[in-house]
Amino acid sequence: MNTPLLLIRTLSVAATVALPVLVGWTGSAHATGRDDQWYIGFGGTGSWLAPDPVQPGNNTVEFLSGGGTFMIGKDLDERSSLQLQGFSLGEAVLEDGNSVVYNAADASVVYRFFDTRDNNLNQSVFGTSLYGRFGLGFATRESDTELERENGVYFGAGAGFETYLHANVAVRGEAFLHDIDTVSGSLSLVFRFGGTRRTGVGLLPPPPATTSRFPSASPNPTVPAGQPQAPSVPEVQAIPTTPITANSPTVPTIPTRPVQPDTPQVPTGIADADRDGVADADDRCPSSELGYPVRANGCALFDGVLSGVKFVEGSTELAAAGEAQLNFLADLLVNQYPGARIELHSHTDNEGDVRSQAILTRGRLKTVGTYLLEKGVRANRLILRSFGGSRPLFDNATEEGRASNNRFEIFERPR
Repeated sequence: MNTPLLLIRTLSVAATVALPVLVGWTGSAHATGRDDQWYIGFGGTGSWLAPDPVQPGNNTVEFLSGGGTFMIGKDLDERSSLQLQGFSLGEAVLEDGNSVVYNAADASVVYRFFDTRDNNLNQSVFGTSLYGRFGLGFATRESDTELERENGVYFGAGAGFETYLHANVAVRGEAFLHDIDTVSGSLSLVFRFGGTRRTGVGLLPPPPATTSRFPSASPNPTVPAGQPQAPSVPEVQAIPTTPITANSPTVPTIPTRPVQPDTPQVPTGIADADRDGVADADDRCPSSELGYPVRANGCALFDGVLSGVKFVEGSTELAAAGEAQLNFLADLLVNQYPGARIELHSHTDNEGDVRSQAILTRGRLKTVGTYLLEKGVRANRLILRSFGGSRPLFDNATEEGRASNNRFEIFERPR
C-alpha cells in the first residue's frame, strides 16, 4: 500500500477510536465560544479524476472514484481558521487497463462569510455557516502508465457548509478543486476542543473577591461643555447581597476630560515622573503609560466602564444615546491619542442560558467594534473580548444589579 494512503487510513482509524472520548468530553466541557479552539475531522470523499497519459489515445474510462479525508485545524476567530488536511482520492482507470491512484494534502485558510448563529438570540444549538477554503497543497499520481502530470504542488480553492449539531460537533460538506485534473467532494464530522476564550459560567476565572478591578479614583471628573455625561455605575468589591443604592460609590466612567500627557500642565520645577501632566504629589497612579490620556488624579482614562454605551433591550442594536460616547471615544483614539491601544470587554446579566448570553455579548461587541472602525479607528488598536454573563460584578437578583452587569469595560493595552 502506498505511504500517503496508509497514513490517511491510520489517522482515520485513530480518530474513530478517539470518537467516544471526544463525545464524552463535549458533553461535560461545553465550549460555547467560536474562537481560539482546535478541531479535528474525518469523513468520506467522492472525486472526479482526469489523468493525462503521455501516450495519445489512452483515454480515461473511469473518472469517478472515492476515498477518505482527515483534517486538523485551529479557529483563529469567529470567521477564520487555519487547517491541514489529507485526502485519499481513489483511482482513475485508463484504456490500457492501468489505474492512476490519487492522494493529496494541503495547508489552507478557511473563511466563514455567513453564519446563521451571528444574530441568533434564541436557545437553539443548531446553526449553519457557509465558507470558502484556499490552500497550497501537494498531490501524488501513482501509475504504471507514464503521465504528463505526475506529482506536483497545487493551489486549490473550494467552498462548503458546516452545520453545527452541538457547540463542539458539526457536519461539514465541501467541494474542492485540487488541480485541473482533480476535483473532490467530501462529507466529514468535525469535533472542536480546547480554547482559552470560551464563554460560560465556570470556564473563566471570576473577578477578584476582595479588590476592585478599577482604580479608586474620584468618580466622574468634570465633563467639558457639549460632551455627554455618562451615568455612573455602582462599584463593589464582591457581588453584593443587598440591592444597590443611590449612595453607593461609583467606578470611573468615560467620557471625561483627559490631561494631555505630551503637554504637561504642571509648573516648571514641580516633579512629574511619568510626564502625564499631574504633579507627583497629586498623582494617584504615578506610573501612567506615556501617550495615553489620564484623569485629573493621574489614573488612566482608558480604564473603567463605558456606561453610556446602551443597547435596545435583548438585542445587538446600539441605542441612540450610546453613539455619543462612542463618538467621543473614537475622537480620542483617532485625533488625540493615535498611538493608544485599548481592550473592550462585553458583559451581560444572567438572563437566558449560557449560549444566549454568549451570542448577545458577541453581537454587541461586534456592533461596537464595527462602529469604531467606521469612525477611523484602526483594527490593530482594538482588542475585543466577550464574556457573556460569566463575570458579574453586581447582584443579578435585583433589577439594578442586572442593569449594571450589562456593561462594556475599557482598559488601556500598551504594546
